[in-house]
Amino acid sequence: MSIEDWRTEINTLDRELLRLLNQRARLALKVGESKTASGLSLCDHTREREVIERMSEANEGPLDDRAIVELFRAIIHESRRIQTRAVDQSSEEQAANRLDFGDARVAFQGAPGAFSEQAAVQLLGEKIRLVPRPTFESLFLSIEDNSADYILAPIENSLAGFVHASFDLLLDSKLYIIGEVIIPISHCLIGCPGSSFETIVAVESHPVALDQCRRFLAANPQIKRIAAEDTAGSVERIISQGDPARAAIAGQRAAEKYGGVILREHLEDSSENYTRFLLLSTAQGFTEDADKLSLVIELPHQPGALHSALEPFARRGIDLLKIEGRPVKGRPWEYGFYLDVRGSVHDRDVMETLAELRNGRVETRILGAYRSARVPAY
Repeated sequence: MSIEDWRTEINTLDRELLRLLNQRARLALKVGESKTASGLSLCDHTREREVIERMSEANEGPLDDRAIVELFRAIIHESRRIQTRAVDQSSEEQAANRLDFGDARVAFQGAPGAFSEQAAVQLLGEKIRLVPRPTFESLFLSIEDNSADYILAPIENSLAGFVHASFDLLLDSKLYIIGEVIIPISHCLIGCPGSSFETIVAVESHPVALDQCRRFLAANPQIKRIAAEDTAGSVERIISQGDPARAAIAGQRAAEKYGGVILREHLEDSSENYTRFLLLSTAQGFTEDADKLSLVIELPHQPGALHSALEPFARRGIDLLKIEGRPVKGRPWEYGFYLDVRGSVHDRDVMETLAELRNGRVETRILGAYRSARVPAY
């Protein structure tokens, strides 16, 4: 046979491989639908290991086992991705209805126009009544002092990491997580009307925002940086002062809110800049379509404590999405661990794991079960 004959045969095999891969993907979608209907996690590490081990054992070469492992890991990853996408698409309308809070009062930290305000509107709609609070402490008191019905609090940023102030206040409260939203963070240089980039000699913003724009600030050493309480509040202040030599770093919403002029856009060092917010309530509500569980476990300071607490999750193939440790107040050298788990209170494996932890005298508290948010396009 000639090279062209071999290539023709390869082309035929490629078309057959594509047909079989898509057929497998359609079956994976059916499996995903069944898992979702049963309240099970889409991720099953035990099943994935079995598939890869079986294919490696059946491999007759010339592909080696390493190649087989990589190929089937990629296939399994794509199967889980389209399962997740299908679940997200089918639940968009339900999610909109579930999070229609009408004109409920929703508190957020920061001045009007802050990223937190943007997140609240994105999650709950324009009809809500927004309640700005100056500090995290006042934010977490807003339901107790009857100024709000719900709280939207940041919990982590993809660049800056965990928001420890929110987490610590959440643990000290009796609030429950009932939803979440993720928004992209894009920073603008905002001046007062009549200003231009060339006139700016000082810029103010929250320290985290300044830190996320280090490359821009390093490239413009003539601009002095000034730390402030929040991003939107900085815009309000420079607009009220009317000084063309001062600017603020904040989001587009803040510029629109206070009539600022956007002098530069996309100042952030990384385009992968997202903040995740939690919707908090005094009422514990576990929705039927919840696919994410947040909890905190407290462990003594002794060898193997964390391993012993996490082993039941691994044994049952439960996907841990996040682990974050914090010291336990009033108990030196003991630690609490915040866990995000793929699953819900309707997932038998998850609940059996929590029961096992409690039986092993691991203090366990469920913070909430809710529908996970998608990472939006930047």
